[in-house]
Amino acid sequence: KKIDGLPATALGLVAQTIVSKGHENATAENGPWMITLDAPSFISVMQHARNCALHEEVYRAYITRASSGDLDNTPIINQILKLWLKKAKLLNYNNYAEV
Repeated sequence: KKIDGLPATALGLVAQTIVSKGHENATAENGPWMITLDAPSFISVMQHARNCALHEEVYRAYITRASSGDLDNTPIINQILKLWLKKAKLLNYNNYAEV
């Protein structure tokens, strides 16, 4: 029921994903399935899945990737924003959006 609404092509994709991780008996019809944050998997869930909890779980995982742990890129993003503002000021703009 959790994956209700996903088309057969999407089920095949998420079954193949788990097969590639070593679960040899996975099928599109019977699972198990592995939903990833890769575009084909993510978009299929967001467009077709009827389960609201699944939508929320996948969406939250997608928007918070690379924001904690070893993959946290927050300091890099902050540095980029500072450099964009510096560039805007050097060009006599109030902010980078004006550039």
